[in-house]
Amino acid sequence: MKLRIESFFVFALLTSLSGAALAQTTSSTEKKPLLKQKQKIEQIVKPVPIAKVKRKPNKTPVVKFSIAMLESGRFDPGYFGFSIAEVVDAIEKTTSAKKGEYELTTEYSARRAAALTGKFLADYSLDDTFAFVLAVAKGWESRVGLGYDFNADTSEVRLFVLPKWSSMNGIGESGDQTNRREYKGFDQFNLEWKLDSESAYEGSNAHGAKVRVEKVSYTRLGIVVNRIPFLSFTRGIFYIDPSSTTKFTIERVRAAKELPAMKALFVMRLANPYIAYHFSSVAPTLESPRDISNRHKYLTGDVLGIIFYSGLTGEIFSRLPEDFGKPAPKLETRAEDKTR
Repeated sequence: MKLRIESFFVFALLTSLSGAALAQTTSSTEKKPLLKQKQKIEQIVKPVPIAKVKRKPNKTPVVKFSIAMLESGRFDPGYFGFSIAEVVDAIEKTTSAKKGEYELTTEYSARRAAALTGKFLADYSLDDTFAFVLAVAKGWESRVGLGYDFNADTSEVRLFVLPKWSSMNGIGESGDQTNRREYKGFDQFNLEWKLDSESAYEGSNAHGAKVRVEKVSYTRLGIVVNRIPFLSFTRGIFYIDPSSTTKFTIERVRAAKELPAMKALFVMRLANPYIAYHFSSVAPTLESPRDISNRHKYLTGDVLGIIFYSGLTGEIFSRLPEDFGKPAPKLETRAEDKTR
């Protein structure tokens, strides 16, 4: 039976307290693991995608998102835009410029500011509105914080949007602590993650006991935003039987087809510092010989609205807030005004 990745990380964290950390004695490049051992590593750390939306290769330029795309009551079910990882990578490349040896500080500041105001990803700038397409899983326990349940007797669909209460240490991917910015109490959504590397080495403790250590490094991506004003409930790291965020009704036969393909569109505006960082690790022990490094990168800013829609027809099922993306009502012109 395959282990769930969440159970693996919890187990690694608990067992890491029961023994002394191991020292690395042989690198993975110096001793190749046996075939059976390699199969064991793959079984344990093979990543399970958090975002199950299948992305199609971008053969043509990405259509730039605009709020006007939501006005008709339908949203293009084939729209994918960019992933969180693509936007994070592009921002990091834009903001990673280093000060030249003979460059004045004022020149460097002006150069970096100009880079931030220009185009950094296709036709996008940091001032543009971004929309991210996410899958909506059955049940409120979804790891991305989005879920639904359906009552066949009442034809009612309950939708859940459950951000986690953030607590991030601000350590960047290199572990540099000179420019840290901590994030506590913000709304956090873990939306994507990727396995960076996996290897093995021989470790030993102070008493000379040796054991094979599995080394895993991964990156988690998502958003950490200011408290979303249209979500008025107490945040938590975990939720137990939460109330639904919003509801709608759908005929039972349609529900069987539409709900498994439902998507959500997170619409947000980025804000300085654009990316928030967090780093954590688990040291290996004799009882749990696993060396785990966790890098976290999250886009920062504000969520403007969330749209739930059909991944088959594009029909918009629900809007948060309720009027988000709807066209402004037209003002009626009185007859006497036309004669003036």
